[in-house]
Amino acid sequence: MSETRQVLLDQKVRLERKFEKEIIIQRDIPNLKKYLSQPNVLAILGVRRSGKSTLAELLLRGENFGYVNFDDDRLVGIKVQDLHKLEKAIYELFGEVKYFLFDEVHNVEGWELFVSRLREEGKKIIVTGSNSKTLSGELATALTGRHVNFTLFPFSFSEYLRFKGVKIEKIKDTFTSSSEGAIMRELENYMRKGGFPEVLKISDDFIFSIFSDIVYKDVVEKLRIKRIELFRAFTVNIVKYYSNEVSLSRLSKTLKLSNNTVEEWFNGLINAYVITTSERFTNKPREGMTSPKKVYVIDPGFISSIALDDSKGRIMENLVALQLSRVGEKLFYVKSNNYEIDFFVKDKAIQVTYASGKDEIPKREIEGLNKVKARKKVVITWDYEDEIKEIKFIPIWKFLLSTERYLKSS
Repeated sequence: MSETRQVLLDQKVRLERKFEKEIIIQRDIPNLKKYLSQPNVLAILGVRRSGKSTLAELLLRGENFGYVNFDDDRLVGIKVQDLHKLEKAIYELFGEVKYFLFDEVHNVEGWELFVSRLREEGKKIIVTGSNSKTLSGELATALTGRHVNFTLFPFSFSEYLRFKGVKIEKIKDTFTSSSEGAIMRELENYMRKGGFPEVLKISDDFIFSIFSDIVYKDVVEKLRIKRIELFRAFTVNIVKYYSNEVSLSRLSKTLKLSNNTVEEWFNGLINAYVITTSERFTNKPREGMTSPKKVYVIDPGFISSIALDDSKGRIMENLVALQLSRVGEKLFYVKSNNYEIDFFVKDKAIQVTYASGKDEIPKREIEGLNKVKARKKVVITWDYEDEIKEIKFIPIWKFLLSTERYLKSS
């Protein structure tokens, strides 16, 4: 057997074994397979180790498909002109397949032309990648209007509960006391461990390996950064800014780096899904462009292990930001001279505070909501629920488990 065929066979067997040995959790996602009903390309994007290839295999379960993982060290240095050999080897091993799954295909320069040709030949293709700029940008150029992007995050809280086997009992919309207790206990664990599948399956310490892999493979190598230790210090600094505004110009002065370098590194972390950002909401475009962005970290496990922080209020805000992003909301915050709003999404104003009772809620949170114009006003608390005038107070665990319900305008 040729070396190429051996690599492909090894990879396919390894992927199949995952379903025999591991707990596979159904993800809370829309029906993605519908995008493959016609010859099309589905790009599953997201941070490394979030379960993209597992999700792709779930979508293709029961189908005969060709699979290539371009993160395999035996395929390092492969050129676009060699891809036809891989294609030929796939047909030799698996027959006339209609579906292809390419993991981390952006490692091959010029890959998008190869994928475009397969699509034109009537093939249905899933590609995965952990760099949004590289993957989605090249797809947009080669396949205008002929591909769909979907971003996968590490486990949400509801997916985490499913993985842990926590049974939630409720009558209509009322949870039982035992269910509430179990949910609250697991929320504390989730805020510390996060939702990376391998961390939950193997060990809490695995978070460091994931972080290092992301930093080096998806940022350092992509940007060809030479000052690696300085970049690592920069990354840790950015993670520590979670749930706060970050001034890149101030960081450049502190680290004695050029503004261009700091901006390139910061965008590199965004493209690798280490962080996501929220922009200032304003009617003045220039003010919005020049205002600092707020930073949120892709998984709470990075906060506890890398930032070494356990500030519940800030972690809660980070969780809310991730959940809003999961359901497709673009993040904005409001900052005026005398009030701030944590999240302003469409016609909804949302504050987040670590409070278990009405008296624990800081006055500034309510004053800000009273001053802002919004159709729906929400305060997400730790464990306080009520509705006072036009403001709804929602425990964070309920918001995380029923996000779309609470975001409805009516």
